[in-house]
Amino acid sequence: MLLNYEEEFLPKTGGLSFKKQVREVFTARAKDKVKDLQKINPNMIFLIDWDSVLTLPSDLKWKARKEELGVIDNVILYLKFSRKIGYLCSELPTEFCKDPDCKEAFMGLKKMILHIKHNPNDDQSNGFNSHQFSVAGEELHVKRLTNCF
Repeated sequence: MLLNYEEEFLPKTGGLSFKKQVREVFTARAKDKVKDLQKINPNMIFLIDWDSVLTLPSDLKWKARKEELGVIDNVILYLKFSRKIGYLCSELPTEFCKDPDCKEAFMGLKKMILHIKHNPNDDQSNGFNSHQFSVAGEELHVKRLTNCF
């Protein structure tokens, strides 16, 4: 199953620079963290909706690592160095599986897909409690709604 995982994880759109940055996220985080997810549900993979990242407002800028970064660079940095992917692939599934009914439903899923959406009305700078969950077929969709990354 992991044989085609990298191909499925990488974006289908975006420029070469963006695709190179995404490959770094895959190498640094996703490739190893999906193994944690598969300890809980062996049939599930973790993906990111890269089109949702590419549609973030391009005029957003943040200070990160002593320089001002555009939104896409900041999101990539966030995904590469934060605990977010680890949380989604390990802690969140563990919480879901504490309830027997949720565990049964979770075990039937094949993909967890992270969507990143800008919410200018979010007044919490840390994005705490900013996840929305939905299931479509065999996919668990996790939307991160925040005004910062």
